[in-house]
Amino acid sequence: MTKYGFLKISLATPKITVGNPLLNVEPILEILDQNQSGLVLFPELTLTGYTSGDLFYQSDYLNKAVEALKRIMHETTYKGVYVLGMPLKIMDVLYNTAVIIQDKVIKGVVPKYFLPNSKEFYEKRWFQSGHQMHVNKIKLLNQEVLFGKMIFKDDVNDISFGVEVCQDMWAIQTPGDELSLSGAMMMLNLSASTESVGKPQTRKLTVKESSRKHMGAYLYTSSGPTESTTDVVFSSHKLAASLGELIDESSLFENTELLTFDLDLEAIRFQRRIDSTFRDEQLFQHTSIPRVAVSFKEVAHYVFEKPLNKQPFLPKSDDLDAYKLANELQIQGLTQKFVHMPNLKLVVGISGGLDSALALLVAHQTFKRLNKDLKDIIAVTMPSSVTKNDTLDDALMLMEKLGVTVLTKPIKEQVDLHLKSLNHEVKDDITYENAQARIRTLILMDLANKYGGFVLGTGDMSEIALGWMTFNGDHMSMYDINAGLTKTWVKSLISYHMNHAYQDLKDVLKNILERPISPELKDDQKTEDVIGKYEINDFMLYHFLINGADEKKAAWLVKHTFGLDEVESKLYAQRFFNRFFSQQFKRQPMPEGPKILQTSLSPRSELRLPSEIKRK
Repeated sequence: MTKYGFLKISLATPKITVGNPLLNVEPILEILDQNQSGLVLFPELTLTGYTSGDLFYQSDYLNKAVEALKRIMHETTYKGVYVLGMPLKIMDVLYNTAVIIQDKVIKGVVPKYFLPNSKEFYEKRWFQSGHQMHVNKIKLLNQEVLFGKMIFKDDVNDISFGVEVCQDMWAIQTPGDELSLSGAMMMLNLSASTESVGKPQTRKLTVKESSRKHMGAYLYTSSGPTESTTDVVFSSHKLAASLGELIDESSLFENTELLTFDLDLEAIRFQRRIDSTFRDEQLFQHTSIPRVAVSFKEVAHYVFEKPLNKQPFLPKSDDLDAYKLANELQIQGLTQKFVHMPNLKLVVGISGGLDSALALLVAHQTFKRLNKDLKDIIAVTMPSSVTKNDTLDDALMLMEKLGVTVLTKPIKEQVDLHLKSLNHEVKDDITYENAQARIRTLILMDLANKYGGFVLGTGDMSEIALGWMTFNGDHMSMYDINAGLTKTWVKSLISYHMNHAYQDLKDVLKNILERPISPELKDDQKTEDVIGKYEINDFMLYHFLINGADEKKAAWLVKHTFGLDEVESKLYAQRFFNRFFSQQFKRQPMPEGPKILQTSLSPRSELRLPSEIKRK
């Protein structure tokens, strides 16, 4: 049901029969008794059907709905929390309600507050708004039950939710606004929604926006086509969104009774702790809203409904707008530098690797947009004794085809002379590696002085996170154009450029994409042999920075997502977190660079940590 802040949830649309509530018991029991989720949400007026019409006036019909509720509560073997919709008569006034149940106990009854009464909807014919109810406790099946707005809370696992019924979501000021500010992390919506052209898109946007506005999750389920279709058709659209992003969605009419998914509640807690606006608004929360205890079982072996996204930073492959925007942000960032310093040239080191290739493409686009002479881009390749011929060839070909100024500055003699001055003869240690990186940076800086330019940095966010850079070597520049992009993003953007604006460079860019990632500071060096695969490191970086995952949770997520064993997963997480925190001293003086994704490692804006931090 729950583990490491994840909760398994099911949105249900049973095949109901309109006109006889007792016939709806078995379809609901079948869904509940076979369910392994911690929470199951059913549609509005589940027990009777939304389209019962004037049957809502009949005492026998209302009594059968209560009898159906009793049978479900006492016959189900399900131990989690479930929410059913039903009409409920209180002092001869009828309310459209949600009943929240666990272990044969009615935890609370929430009425619908906003009753639609236009076009095909005329609920005020039968129901009264919850706003007009002035008691907060009722009797139902011999249980004294809270009635009205309330928050359901598992204190042990820190899980909380509130409930809205259909139209409540569409109001200007919704019950969920108040409940979210009072602590509800999830809003559950029982609905019965008629369908029309354009409505699914509007509904989806509303659910996503509700989750963003509430800084939580919004879970929505609707009754389906087994409702009466006399004048309208009802869909079984089920939607789950969290923090403004869609988690999962069902089709409108496929014969699918359940949508089951995994919700990361720790991500919600983490973002609420970060967001100062949410904290400020909580000052006005309504502390009088009662809390009702529910419980969710933590399980030893949690199985995800769907594999987690291995590359959560990346957009969908067909989302060209995201790639266009990322590219435009890089161009705009660099453009502003030249608007501020229009007479400067640009110096950039080109290694034949991913990061420098992307930096050069951005510089090329920027100069073309500003109508600057491409020869004012001074691209420098600096081969050492361990630089491979194919890497050097690709660097030269890329520079030549882009029409920039090409400089080749071999560094072997300078490195040897420098190491000799230190009486250092070893050629495969960290001193040897870093000497090459610092000599290259020295050359670039001095060339910037010579030609009247500034040095464009190429390091990416993944390298910055892991400290995979030489302090005051490739670590340093006047502007780091890739600082806001992870390695997986760098690769994807090069692929995007290769298939769009730079198709004439396809061969060389394809070579760069397919070559193993290496700083080429010693023979046969492969970065991922040392720090692990960038895809996995970027995955952990996302869940750490965006969702607040700690080392244990990160290892657990890696194990489930990448199919590694427990030892490998723990090693990946331990290595990532050790490197991340120990390398903060490199981030403190890092150059400026544009934010591209939803997070950044800039010490001036988003990541505030002391260099001396110790996590062990």
